[in-house]
Amino acid sequence: MLATTDETSIFESTPTVVLCPNCGDVAAAHEQGLPQAVPQFAICCSTCQVELRRWCAVAVDAAYRELVEPPTLTAMTQAYWNEWLWAGITNYKGQPRNDEYTDRLSAKASEFGWDWELTCPLCRRGISQLNQEIRDVCDSLDYHHWSTNPDQGITLCRECHDIIGFNSYDNQVEKRAHEWGFRSRNDLQIVRLALREAIAIDQPLQVEMATHLVDRYNLIQSANEVEELLETILRDSNLYDRFVDDSLHEGLNNC
Repeated sequence: MLATTDETSIFESTPTVVLCPNCGDVAAAHEQGLPQAVPQFAICCSTCQVELRRWCAVAVDAAYRELVEPPTLTAMTQAYWNEWLWAGITNYKGQPRNDEYTDRLSAKASEFGWDWELTCPLCRRGISQLNQEIRDVCDSLDYHHWSTNPDQGITLCRECHDIIGFNSYDNQVEKRAHEWGFRSRNDLQIVRLALREAIAIDQPLQVEMATHLVDRYNLIQSANEVEELLETILRDSNLYDRFVDDSLHEGLNNC
């Protein structure tokens, strides 16, 4: 995505084109490579008549322009939107902007004629479905902090947020973690997250899920640390049973 090119110099000296993620047409060309930072981008696609911004345009090495198909660009863009929103968008003051960007991205998807909508990464339900099923939910997801310093977390629906926390207050989960011999409530929440994820994807809980969990849910623990947690649970059936209850299945379409 054009928005991520500030983080790499890969296009700095390479002829680059910026493509519309819907039709694949060239919106801009940079024969000498992209600037080191592209803080602003607002160009209308001449075919789709949709204004493209940093977060809905794709930078491609000009040499590979003909190899990139529009469906690939669309899939890339929608995947980026999901990951971006799930990780929690904040402004320079650290204030959440998910509501604002949920509206922006939804409006842009509508302009392109896409059926994309923001989903909860854990239960996979879209906002429209959540609003139908859960009366007291607002039209956004809640940011769950794994850590506040640095700020790192994941945006989940309120139901998933509560389920991974045993439907308890943080101080109660923290107390339970120490009683069970864990470092903090985050360890317990991550195990609950892993159990619900396994149900959501209809797979048994496995140690090999660790890297996927870290990447998808923006965990503060490393993959090795998550592996250790899962190994601890899987080798002790009594401890495993402490984490399991019927709420883990709530709201999952395959249950």
